[in-house]
Amino acid sequence: MAKDWKEERKRLEEASLEERRKGYSQYEPLSSIPTSLPPPPLAEKELGKIRQDLLEDFDLEEAGDLAKKVSIFVGDITKLEIDAIVNAANNSLLGGGGVDGAIHRAAGPLLLAENKTLGGCPDGEARLSCGYKLPARYVISTVGPRGEHPEVLEAAYSSSLNLLLEHDLRSIAFPCISTGIYGYPQASACRVALRTVRRFLERNGDRVDRVIFCLFLQEDVQLYRERLGIIFPPTPRTEKTEEADEKKEDDKSDSDSKPEIKEDGEAKL
Repeated sequence: MAKDWKEERKRLEEASLEERRKGYSQYEPLSSIPTSLPPPPLAEKELGKIRQDLLEDFDLEEAGDLAKKVSIFVGDITKLEIDAIVNAANNSLLGGGGVDGAIHRAAGPLLLAENKTLGGCPDGEARLSCGYKLPARYVISTVGPRGEHPEVLEAAYSSSLNLLLEHDLRSIAFPCISTGIYGYPQASACRVALRTVRRFLERNGDRVDRVIFCLFLQEDVQLYRERLGIIFPPTPRTEKTEEADEKKEDDKSDSDSKPEIKEDGEAKL
C-alpha cells in the first residue's frame, strides 16, 4: 500500500534522529563540515580585483564572527544531514535534470506527491517540503532566473533563507542556483549568493547555525574559495582572546590530571 505523504511527513517530523536514520544509510552530519578552507594562492593584484568587485557598493556591517556560520562543501547535497537543502527547481516543482532530479530520486516519490499540491513556484520564490528519504529534514525548492538577472537570483536566495526562519530551522545548504542550463555566469552568481547570505546573517546570525555552499564543479570551488574569506573575513584574534583560550586549556589540563576520588575517600589513579 502506497504511503500518504501527509502521514509520512507527520511521522518524520515527530521522529527522533535515530528513528529517521533508519530511512537512509549514507550521510554527512553538520559536525563533519568545517567552517573554513584556506583560500587558493592569488597574486595581490588579482585578489584586489576580486575584492573590488565583491565589495563595490557593499559595506560589511559589524555582526560578530560570521565566518563561523558559513561553509563550503564539495560533494553530494543529497547526503547532507542538516535541517534543509535547497533544490534549484523549475516552476512546476515536479522534478527535472541536474540537482533537481538528484534530489527527487534520493527523496523518493513522496516529494513529488507533496509538491504536486503546492501549485508550482514563480521565479525568485521558494516552497518548503519534507525531505522524506533524504538525511535533510526538509527540501526548500526555489526557482532561479533564466539568464543573468541579479534581482531574481537574490530573491531566490532570500526567499529560501526566510523559509528557514519561518520554520525555526537552523542549517541550510545551497547548490549553485541558475548556473547550469539556465545560463547564469558562475562568477556573477557567486557574487550574488555570497552578498545575499552575508546581509541575511548580519541580521539573523543568532538564529542560524550554518549556511553551506554545496559545490560540484571545480570552477565553482575555485570561485567560492577565492571569495568566501572576503565577504566573511574571520574576526582577528586578540591577545585577550588567546589568553582566555590558554586559560581554558590550562584549566582542562588541571582537571584531567586530578585523581578521581572514590566514595570511600581513596584516590583512584
